[in-house]
Amino acid sequence: MKSPFNRRAASALADPGLQEALQVATSRFGDLRKQAFDSSAAPLALRARAREIRRRTFEDLNLHLDTLFSNLSRLGVHVHSAADASEADKIILGIARRRGVKTVVKSKSMASEEIHLNAALEAAGITPFETDLGEWILQLAGEVPSHLVAPALHKTREQVARLFAEKVDPHIGDDPRDLTAAARRQLRKEFLRADMGVSGVNFAIAETGTLCLVTNEGNARLVTTLPKVHVAIMGIEKVVPTLAEALTLLAVLPRSATGEKLTSYFTMLTGPRKKAEADGPEEMHLVVLDNGRSRHLGGPFHEAFYCIRCGSCQNACPVFQSVGGHAYDSVYGGPIGSILSPMLRGLETSGELSAASSLCGACQEACPVFVDIPRMLIEMREARVAQRATPMPERAAFRLAAWAMRTPFVWDLGVKLLPRLLGPLVKRIKARWLPNPAGAWLKGRDFPPAPPKSFRSIWKERQRDTKRPASHAADRPAETHGGKSVDRARRLLSISKGISHAPATPTPGPLPEVEVPDPAARFCEEFEAAGGRAHRPESMEAARGIVLELFRCFSDRPAVMSEGLPLAAANWLREDGAEILPLSQAGDDCRGEISKAGLGITGCDWAIAETGTVILTSGPRRPRLYSLLPEVHLVLVPEERIVPHLSAASPLIRDALTGSGESPSCVSLITGPSRSADIGLTLVTGVHGPCEIHAILVPEKLNLSPGLVAEETSPFSLEEE
Repeated sequence: MKSPFNRRAASALADPGLQEALQVATSRFGDLRKQAFDSSAAPLALRARAREIRRRTFEDLNLHLDTLFSNLSRLGVHVHSAADASEADKIILGIARRRGVKTVVKSKSMASEEIHLNAALEAAGITPFETDLGEWILQLAGEVPSHLVAPALHKTREQVARLFAEKVDPHIGDDPRDLTAAARRQLRKEFLRADMGVSGVNFAIAETGTLCLVTNEGNARLVTTLPKVHVAIMGIEKVVPTLAEALTLLAVLPRSATGEKLTSYFTMLTGPRKKAEADGPEEMHLVVLDNGRSRHLGGPFHEAFYCIRCGSCQNACPVFQSVGGHAYDSVYGGPIGSILSPMLRGLETSGELSAASSLCGACQEACPVFVDIPRMLIEMREARVAQRATPMPERAAFRLAAWAMRTPFVWDLGVKLLPRLLGPLVKRIKARWLPNPAGAWLKGRDFPPAPPKSFRSIWKERQRDTKRPASHAADRPAETHGGKSVDRARRLLSISKGISHAPATPTPGPLPEVEVPDPAARFCEEFEAAGGRAHRPESMEAARGIVLELFRCFSDRPAVMSEGLPLAAANWLREDGAEILPLSQAGDDCRGEISKAGLGITGCDWAIAETGTVILTSGPRRPRLYSLLPEVHLVLVPEERIVPHLSAASPLIRDALTGSGESPSCVSLITGPSRSADIGLTLVTGVHGPCEIHAILVPEKLNLSPGLVAEETSPFSLEEE
């Protein structure tokens, strides 16, 4: 009798569309991952440091959680503890009822899938909208995610096109750009009117009380900015002690997940909207989910909590590559899911997943923090046997084998008889006709021919040879095939001592970094590699021309811009007859007007050369939405604010969050435009955020033309040293 997993796997193997999608996607993710890690100065040292961060975090988990909760409460975030999925749903529904919520927009969250939040909301009369493109596709199809990072990985472009024709627009074609544009139009309306936003958490930084989201599409920024209430859900394993350590984990997560140095958006949320800020949620909640996690702390499967949910083990696993995520019948599929699912759901429900592995070790090799999944799979199998969760025929077969091994006479007899019995079957290829489960096992394998001699007989011969006198050396028989096998095994054993899937030893001190001799030039190179367009004007007149050219692409639409810019962009646009919307005031996000803007112009606090990233902090007269709702985002980057590496930005951001002044509620690291490849692995920009992003680099001294001066309120004076 086939197990439930085997039945689902057989169905997956018989689906040619699924097989094509899996092979293309997993191989591409693997190639991109390798390229991304090759771009770092010391990939193994970086991964070893990331693992050490995870290990040390769990040594003092209670301390870090207490620090996190204390800082969140100080910032005005309501912290809730949920023992299980039912309690988590109850907490979120209570918040929604108190605020009169009718619609909820959600960014991708495996924790919300784990607690089946959508079903709970719908049962309470509240309409949830998944806003991640892949998740929305699955919501339309009535399906669940099949991959940790690419939820609709199992769907081909043709399948998505047919779904959109049925559910969204009967006249739509199969071009991924048209399909994505349709999703953008549909979901933009839901963003603007939603009462509550629900998100997951990638990292929760204890020292600052910051919740971090790693995304590409821009939907998570909208989910955590537009609704008046934001609810985040996380497991206890998401805590990270310090901001510097979170940025180290950020250096490995996108590389492992999508093959990028950084995703388009890394959003750091530190409390609800401040009084002087124009946008952001008025109320913020964090639901901390246990759901069986705490009972495994310090146990044999404790290391599974080191996982940072990148999905690279799924891409590397030959079983997942063949059957996909739905065969696991769990939120968490693939190798890490074969550990997490039994931990959270019990051996009775998901224990068989531990057998869905060849134990090849590819998962641990691909894991950015070297989680020892093969060891835990073996221990999970052992736990399953101890609880008698294996089928009775399997237990009976192993009991029979154990009895034979404990009985020398029976074992010797079997060794002598089995080659004679199986030899004719193997020669006539009749082994494939054996009944299940032997027949099923042999469908994809060749039955090995029985050796002419057993290991024990070969060993006895070798022992006799070593006892012969040296004078009889000439009488020694030629090296047997079995003897060669023993010698080869010895050589392989000696070689294997230098080969291991175990993590590299972390090195103390700063990690090696790539050389960045010219930060401005490197920033431009990386900014364009990420999909942006960098400009380095030689004069103020040239800068003016760039700004006006971008605006004229949307001349029938207004523009928005932050205050304190290093260029007089507002004056230039007004002289050209442009409509510039009034600056959003504190507590008034002006979402309707901003959503009509064609161009949004902002400054930036810092930029990172190595990744082509701009860093924006929220604050008075610096609305978050100006870099998010317009079709095009233009960011003005003072060259003196460019730092060489991500690690160099860490103390700057930390000072902004912990300094004496009022800290920003949001810090956004932006690397390229909003983008997604959820439809047929075709990269499309402008999913939910800006379709384009441009940067004008402003040197400390720019050749000023008459009448062209920087704005008086600019904190970045052109003469500033």
